[in-house]
Amino acid sequence: MRESEALRWLQLTYKVPSEPSQKRVWVWRRLQSLGAYALQNSVYLLPFSDEVERHFRQLAHDIHEMGGEASIFSVIALDPHDEQRILQTLLETRNSEYNTIVNICGQWLARVAKLTEEQHCSEALKAELAEVLEKAHVLFRTAKRHDLLGLLTAARRAAAAEALAACEQILRVFHDKDHGKVRRLLELHAELIHPLLEGDVPGVTATLLGPVETSKQGGSHELHDDHVE
Repeated sequence: MRESEALRWLQLTYKVPSEPSQKRVWVWRRLQSLGAYALQNSVYLLPFSDEVERHFRQLAHDIHEMGGEASIFSVIALDPHDEQRILQTLLETRNSEYNTIVNICGQWLARVAKLTEEQHCSEALKAELAEVLEKAHVLFRTAKRHDLLGLLTAARRAAAAEALAACEQILRVFHDKDHGKVRRLLELHAELIHPLLEGDVPGVTATLLGPVETSKQGGSHELHDDHVE
């Protein structure tokens, strides 16, 4: 690969005062929220984009304001294998967040399909289905906030957005108790549905809120901590 064709990266190198420790923690959390790759202590990378440059410049400014030092470099990898390894790590992390959302939507659709066949549509069930979907939207917003990879993650980002849109459409029809239309929409999005395992607890909260945080009776469940900021 010629240098003109090489992927351009931005590298942020910084040093912050050792005390108070909150400053180091704040910078680390900010870099985590940006989804930056830790090349080594206090050296972070992301593929170049105007948005990444803006975030890095702002962070460098904040570090200087707290009495630290920060430098931003535009770099090109000399070893394509190293570059591919780093890029793959970034992509796997971001795409796994979008895949988690698609999986939640698939389980949600499977649950709606079961409820539709049984013609169960109580107000409590509607509320629980809406709650699960809202949790999925929160995860999607968090994933997008962490995602500065642009076109590299566009396909999985779009898949997650489309899955959420399908669920929202079906939820509206489910609320109207139009079981026939719900079935037609489920057939239209059949490729998204993840069959519920035999023996799953029938309650919506138990089957779908299991991975997400809920305040019910001390039942604290979290959806994959590594996916949540």
